[in-house]
Amino acid sequence: MAKDWAITETKTERETMMNSARITRKTTMRCTIMCQFVLVCYVILRLCSNNQNKLLFRGYFPYNTSVSPNYELTLIGQIIAATYASAMYTSVDTFIAMLVLHVCGQLSNLKDDLRNIHLYDKTVLQTKLKKIVQKHDYINRFAETIENCFNVMLLIQMLGCTIQLCFQSFQAITSFGDEAERYMIFQIAFLCIYVVYVMVQLYLYCYVGERLTIESTDIAETAYHCEWYNLPPKDAGLLIIIMCRATSSPLKLTAGKFCCFTVLLYSQASGNRF
Repeated sequence: MAKDWAITETKTERETMMNSARITRKTTMRCTIMCQFVLVCYVILRLCSNNQNKLLFRGYFPYNTSVSPNYELTLIGQIIAATYASAMYTSVDTFIAMLVLHVCGQLSNLKDDLRNIHLYDKTVLQTKLKKIVQKHDYINRFAETIENCFNVMLLIQMLGCTIQLCFQSFQAITSFGDEAERYMIFQIAFLCIYVVYVMVQLYLYCYVGERLTIESTDIAETAYHCEWYNLPPKDAGLLIIIMCRATSSPLKLTAGKFCCFTVLLYSQASGNRF
């Protein structure tokens, strides 16, 4: 990524990459705030419904946690650990989004180069076309590396979110018959907040996956609509390489190679859950 920033040649290319960086920054901040908000709601709910000095999370300790100050110190330690864990949990999601959006920015710059290919002098035209083909191959290998590194993790993430939603819903339903009915409204409220967070998290994957696929397939259309008819036949033939690569194997983000992350997948998954 640092190399891509270093080799930007025009102001337009840098502005496109800056827009992707701004989207990533805003997404990271909002996801982090939302995750910390869910954690705060959970801690408040546990503390309000805690009448027997129970910890936030069950565990085995080599000391008695029901007496003071062991209970307070252990509780503070669990809160600190949960805060760091939630921050790391969000950072992985936003890191993947950052990588994919960076690829989308590079594809946008590549499309601009294709649109302006007819403006180059004949002496440097073939060199520029070769650079475009090489850059397209580099972007494809970059995106495929992201897919190969994270597709299994994304599958586990989807399955984990589904299981978590099922358990949270089951816990909310069983709270109707609980003795502490006065805290039932807090549990239902936390369930709603948690569901919103999980669905936003899944939407983030589907959004960047959809944008990656669209940007990669648009390369072929951009190459077709550029003024290739004004180019020498030998040079125009290089565009066929780009078009075939973009149409035969479009870039995508998958969950364990089973399904592609798209907005359609998100709408289907949301409908099945609700």
